[in-house]
Amino acid sequence: MPITTTPDHVAVAVPSIDGAATRWRGELGGAWASPRMDDGPDFRTQQLRFANHAKLELLEPTADDGFAAGFLERFGARVHHVTLKVPDLLPAVDQVREAGYDVVDVSTKLDIWHEAFLRPSQVGGIIVQLAWSGMSDAQWLERMGSEAETVADDAAELLGPTIFHPDLEACAQVWSVLGGTVEAGATSIEVSWPGAPLTVRVEQSDHPIDPVLRFRGAPDLPADAQVGPATAPPPTP
Repeated sequence: MPITTTPDHVAVAVPSIDGAATRWRGELGGAWASPRMDDGPDFRTQQLRFANHAKLELLEPTADDGFAAGFLERFGARVHHVTLKVPDLLPAVDQVREAGYDVVDVSTKLDIWHEAFLRPSQVGGIIVQLAWSGMSDAQWLERMGSEAETVADDAAELLGPTIFHPDLEACAQVWSVLGGTVEAGATSIEVSWPGAPLTVRVEQSDHPIDPVLRFRGAPDLPADAQVGPATAPPPTP
């Protein structure tokens, strides 16, 4: 049985939030949707919002020996995870495990944030974070004493990551369990959620390819060691 989820954001690991913002904020028009926050002892994050309200999180290391630094050393600046919000974390974790998938690093220590993770090997090349939040975005901003920037009229629309995997059937099964609606094509699947701007696209490939981010109203930009993944337009129908 699928769990109930809503995609919240896609995250990119980068060496520096300020350095990466030259593309995602400067070139593509994303507006800061949150203040910069230390989310752990060795990394910090800040989120951008685009014209269709989709959010991109930039994640930078603050210590040389933490998980973020290790990820960058191993993979470079690239898509790190997609966050799916759930109504209640532990029942969702139980359902995903009952479907045969491994869920790790389950944490309910905080009163306002619970999280767990699926490894990239299970979902097609990126980490999936399952999360429950006790506050809305507006309540988070109020708690932090911050305000979101206004998105410019000419900002691009963030559509979501495209990932690459040899087994589309296996990907379709796991994304269905994760609450997505899967539309299958000949060489790809598109995963969507009702009313959500973010989608996940999986394209068949027998060779490893780094994920890219799909944008509407933006130029094709190459992957870069400082700013992160390449960008691509939505596929032609």
